[in-house]
Amino acid sequence: MKNIKIQILTVLFCILSMGMQSQNTLSLSQAIEMGLQNNYDLKVTRNNENIASINNNWGNTGALPTVSFSAGLSENLNYNDNEDYRTESLSPQVSLNWLLFDGFSARITKKRFEELENLSKGNTVILVENTIQDIISAYNNCIVQQELVKVYDELMSLSEDRYNRELSGKEIGVSTTYESLLAKTSWLSDKSTYLQQKVSYENSIRTLNFILGIKDNTMWQLTSEIKSDLPDYTLSDLSNKLISNNTTLKNQYINQTLLSKETALAKSNYLPTISLNGGVSQTNRNTYFSKTSANDTETNFSDVNVGLNISYTIFNGGQRKRSVQIAKIEEESGLVEIDQMKHSLQNQLMQIFSTYEVQKELVVLANEQEEAAKLNMDMAEEKLKNGSIDSFDFRAIQINYLNAAIQKLNATYNVIESQTALTRITGGIVDEY
Repeated sequence: MKNIKIQILTVLFCILSMGMQSQNTLSLSQAIEMGLQNNYDLKVTRNNENIASINNNWGNTGALPTVSFSAGLSENLNYNDNEDYRTESLSPQVSLNWLLFDGFSARITKKRFEELENLSKGNTVILVENTIQDIISAYNNCIVQQELVKVYDELMSLSEDRYNRELSGKEIGVSTTYESLLAKTSWLSDKSTYLQQKVSYENSIRTLNFILGIKDNTMWQLTSEIKSDLPDYTLSDLSNKLISNNTTLKNQYINQTLLSKETALAKSNYLPTISLNGGVSQTNRNTYFSKTSANDTETNFSDVNVGLNISYTIFNGGQRKRSVQIAKIEEESGLVEIDQMKHSLQNQLMQIFSTYEVQKELVVLANEQEEAAKLNMDMAEEKLKNGSIDSFDFRAIQINYLNAAIQKLNATYNVIESQTALTRITGGIVDEY
């Protein structure tokens, strides 16, 4: 019975351990989803988008009427030689004010609110794109740092095996103290580098957690790999996508629309305004005499008023003309800024594209160099065992392999960064990820 309990507890422990491990696994898609939900900047930007949506209302344009209610209650005491009396008055009133026409400014203002909401949504999209790009960069950096840990661990193991062989050879007289000390120095150096790299990897995970908005110190088991497929692009296709899909450029177009609305608002001041006002009021007045109640009186009367006002500014010192002139100049400046942004984005695109094309070739070279260095180190290890090469040559070959492995990882990381930047600047990063 006791053995059965132990077996059950063992199974439960294994299940719990597997559950904890599965909870700590993180793929790139999961990281992006988590980051878009928890990112601090995105939370603020989404709130700003909600504010813009709330402001996009006809009630903020002045096009809807204003209805108000007021009431007054008063009591007067009169002291006379013949007879005192008291008067109570109650006067409720409902008023209406409605701007019927204001030179189409209400309609223009409503259009501005719609464009401001679109601009707020565009700002959210930009931040989403930036967040996705940051998550991809941070996640891939974690993979690179993790792979470097494996490389340094492999070198440390080789150095430790070599040191142990030197110690064994020293005991039987086939190795010298100098050789064992040299092997020990290499092993300790590789172990130190390995420990430092573990810290770098852990710090990269912490950086990823911050971008994802995770407050606890979760050490993820990364399940995604750095993409190995490197698609071929043409600059003309990328340029067309940039002009049609780049979110920053789309936002600039919205800004230009807002500037045109400002010009329309300035022109609307040349038109008259028509307003309607009206109201209904009723007054109830009661008078009470202190001696003769028969003289008490009660008076009720109502009042209804309706008015239509038309106003037009004949001259205000040329303020309307100057406002229109300034709005037109700002609209022209907006067009210049659009051209500047197009030029800047095209220039960035060409730079990123050229870098990507070169980095694709560097990845191929780095892979070949790493494979050759790995093969050379494996062969050198056998030569070291049979005495064909000395410790200095073997150490140089080890360092050469280390540099080749680091170069391969960096080249792979850099080309993915460039590819992500291309996808980002052409407006396709949200759809792709």
